Amino acid sequence: MASSEQIAREYYDTGMELIHANSMEPAIDNLNMALSIYEELDDHVSYIWTIRGLAIAYGILGYDSKMLHKSLAALNYIDKKGIQGAKHFFYTAICDRYMVLGDYDSAINYGKMALQDLEDHGTEFPNEPHSYMVACMNLAYSYLHINRYPDAEVFLKRAIEIAKKNDLHHHDLSLSVLNANLHYRIGDNQYVYDHIDELVTFIKSNRITIQDYIQDLKLLIETFCGMHEFERAEAVATSLESTATISNDVRMKLNAAQLYMMVYKISGDTEKYHKACVKFAEGTIAVKEAEATEHLLEMDTAIALSIADTPLDLL
Repeated sequence: MASSEQIAREYYDTGMELIHANSMEPAIDNLNMALSIYEELDDHVSYIWTIRGLAIAYGILGYDSKMLHKSLAALNYIDKKGIQGAKHFFYTAICDRYMVLGDYDSAINYGKMALQDLEDHGTEFPNEPHSYMVACMNLAYSYLHINRYPDAEVFLKRAIEIAKKNDLHHHDLSLSVLNANLHYRIGDNQYVYDHIDELVTFIKSNRITIQDYIQDLKLLIETFCGMHEFERAEAVATSLESTATISNDVRMKLNAAQLYMMVYKISGDTEKYHKACVKFAEGTIAVKEAEATEHLLEMDTAIALSIADTPLDLL
């Protein structure tokens, strides 16, 4: 018979795999199961990793209040247990959402807090260089969007150094796009043209979430549109749409529609923009229908399990 630790680990691994597969609802179910077991086992490290996964999943779904609730609960847990070097996970989760929502000043505040926690206590928790790299990338991205290019360059260079030193490649696309956007913003379009092949050939790593990937594509489109390379920008959206069609992923199709809207709005192509808006509306309906199907299945399963546990004399 499997031990509680093994069962919890299976739930956790399944949950994280589902996050990377862009299946958030079942991911949350598995992570909650793991979390309850780790809480009973008083396994501080595994509990923190699991609640981090939940914060990520809620953030991807856009459930900001739930993401924040999990992050604040985790920070309280960390303080209560006297754990050092783990707060950065939740500062980063909050930073990510502020970035997505376009509040870059708040994102920078939490990005700095994440990096400071790593610098002060990073060796006191089982952290990886990846966490330092992501903190630097988030700061670079946010500084780019408030036009503080020297600061963006400092943190981008630091992220690249961490990646090279530790042979990390799952954020190659992010680093490449950040670098291209920085050069475009400081007027060096030639750098972007010289690295076009590099920008369009990276494949999404299974180590990054769909949210990270979409942010990369948005920044790439932003770069191409800024250079008036609208066909290249459109090709980025088309690439995501093709992937979504092959995988029949309704949420990814919705993301692709948003990218098309972004391209056509910036380019001023009113007709295509209106068509993209219709596609986005259709995608929204498809996502809602998919979510309803998932929720109905969850309800039916919960009722069936409840009935199975009910004594016959009470039925």
